[in-house]
Amino acid sequence: MAQHSHSYSGMTTYNQGHIHHYGGVTNKAVSGVPHNHQMEGITTFNINHEHNYSTKTGPAINLPCGCHYHYFETKVKLANGHIHYISGYTSID
Repeated sequence: MAQHSHSYSGMTTYNQGHIHHYGGVTNKAVSGVPHNHQMEGITTFNINHEHNYSTKTGPAINLPCGCHYHYFETKVKLANGHIHYISGYTSID
């Protein structure tokens, strides 16, 4: 079965006087059926720390052209005494 992935990028919420940037590519998932993608990564290093994150996207949001994208949101792992949140949309497949 054909598989695909999506790219994503963004910045965290503003907490403790700073933000972090993040980006990557989702894990592969089977094309043409209801699915989600796993997302894992590390934010940029800022103020002597970085944050790990691991989450799944929401289900595919279909477009009239036959393509789709996904919404995601999660909190990053605790580091340096605080957390941030990330959210956004993947690229269109």
